[in-house]
Amino acid sequence: MHPFFKGVDWKNIRGLIPPKLALEPMAHSGDCDDVNDSSWNPSHIGDGSAKANDGSGGASSSCDVSHITRLASIDSFDSKWQQFLDPGESVLMISMVKKLQKLTSKKVQLILTNKPKLIYVDPSKLVVKGNIIWSDNSNDLNIQVTSPSHFKICTPKKVMSFEDAKQRAWQWKKAIEGLQNR
Repeated sequence: MHPFFKGVDWKNIRGLIPPKLALEPMAHSGDCDDVNDSSWNPSHIGDGSAKANDGSGGASSSCDVSHITRLASIDSFDSKWQQFLDPGESVLMISMVKKLQKLTSKKVQLILTNKPKLIYVDPSKLVVKGNIIWSDNSNDLNIQVTSPSHFKICTPKKVMSFEDAKQRAWQWKKAIEGLQNR
């Protein structure tokens, strides 16, 4: 009954086409037709996603994996995370995840930026718990998906395990690898 949802056709909502996120102005090329690219599937409004052809038989696209989408605007996610970005840096994907350790797990806000950099923040104290900045050497960072909700980020010095309750482990992998391959 909230005014925000006025006009939503709830009976046919599953058959409707979801809205797309805005492309970065410099990343959009005339060759890339978003309307015909079924490989682009936004994970969650406000969470960002990677635009990559996963080779799963979707429509062919002339876009390469370096075309990463970012949030439609900084207002698409809670602006309290903006303080953790450098000037000119933008969020490509953001989600609350569990950082799994040997005997415990802690909720962290995981933020992938265009730098490329991964930041994980304690959401209650708003303190950076760590960040992963990788070099041009793609061997320095490896992403392993162990289930739809679990993924590992492997660097030469450590392996970090994460659980995304919204089951976007493959989207994290594609987004990170898209940055590695650009």
